[in-house]
Amino acid sequence: MKRAIIIWFSLLLGTILPLHANIEKYFKKAEGKQSYNRMRNIDMLYIINLDRRPEKFAQCEAVLAPYGIRPYRFSAVNGWELPLTVINDVGVKFESWMERNHWGTYYPLDGNGTPSHEIVHQVGRTYFCHCMSRGAVAIVLSHLSVLQDAYDSGYDTIWVMEDDIEIKKNPLELSELIEKLDDAVGRKKWDILFTDRDTKNQAGEYVPCLGHAWRPNFKPENPDRFRTQKNIDHNFRKIGARYGAYSMIVRRSGMKKILEFIKKHDIFLPYDMDFYLPSDIRLYTVREDIVSTIPQAASDNGAANYMR
Repeated sequence: MKRAIIIWFSLLLGTILPLHANIEKYFKKAEGKQSYNRMRNIDMLYIINLDRRPEKFAQCEAVLAPYGIRPYRFSAVNGWELPLTVINDVGVKFESWMERNHWGTYYPLDGNGTPSHEIVHQVGRTYFCHCMSRGAVAIVLSHLSVLQDAYDSGYDTIWVMEDDIEIKKNPLELSELIEKLDDAVGRKKWDILFTDRDTKNQAGEYVPCLGHAWRPNFKPENPDRFRTQKNIDHNFRKIGARYGAYSMIVRRSGMKKILEFIKKHDIFLPYDMDFYLPSDIRLYTVREDIVSTIPQAASDNGAANYMR
């Protein structure tokens, strides 16, 4: 009852209270933001980049510079340097009421960082989805850190990128497309606009997402919504789910929904399998790629490849 009252007051006041302080205390701060990290209709441009990968941010700067775009570099959380105590603090602590009988991953506190795998069942143990890496945990923390910074800064619309972007068309067109989406569906009727049609595999082929992954502590009421693929006009389509978080325009309403969902339910899935789970989140994509991802881009998600 007390928890419900706190959440009710949070919604009433239009604020985000820390529903799970164990997660928020591990968010990184955004240091040294400058006013030039803006575009028309976009309050702030973030690129998430590991300190160990300066060459990847330099490449992003190089492909955006011809358009006069200078994004803010957000220093990503490095999962391979996170203590195991932190990893265990931000994941789902299994309770007896939660759904079980699915494979999961956990990180023993007395181990060397190597994950263990088993059927999720042990009450009190911190689990992630099967084969969830420490790098993937850190990606979630990095994106949430950016969203929290943007929300606390009062931004209405932000552009969040990872450091493996590929420019397909003039990205300055996004400013006008935001206005067109406002006109098409209503300014307050969308939460996220993806800057390409869909994510891609290593061969550069589109990989649609039409479902959701299992979580022990959350079950969507209407899973059919994830199959939504509806053209709005020649510029946009409405979707129910998708993979890939490398280039997203996020409205303030979207920041709030994602932050509240993961703070409440803890980290269990990769970020791009979680951001579409809030029941009322409204997702759109462009119909022609503008900023997409580089197929076969170097990644430190599954391992600290920067060490090689």
